[in-house]
Amino acid sequence: MHDTVMMMDEAIASLPLFTGLVVLWAGCAIGNGFIAHRLGHSVTLWVILSLIPILNYFFYIFVIYATVLGIIRRLNTIADRLTPATQTT
Repeated sequence: MHDTVMMMDEAIASLPLFTGLVVLWAGCAIGNGFIAHRLGHSVTLWVILSLIPILNYFFYIFVIYATVLGIIRRLNTIADRLTPATQTT
């Protein structure tokens, strides 16, 4: 009986932590969906990969690199527009 009471107390004590973790994962998944849309990737796939435990930590690293590469691509596009084209004769 005493062990069951301790297990219930531990479960109740860990509930806020678990709830916070689920809210954090959901927020990151939604944010990754917006990033996927801006980068032209599959929003659904990115959200699902963001919600799979353990895999999501590795996926977040991929998201960081994809975001940086997307920013570099956009900066290169802007630089190409600002640089006057050289004329060949």
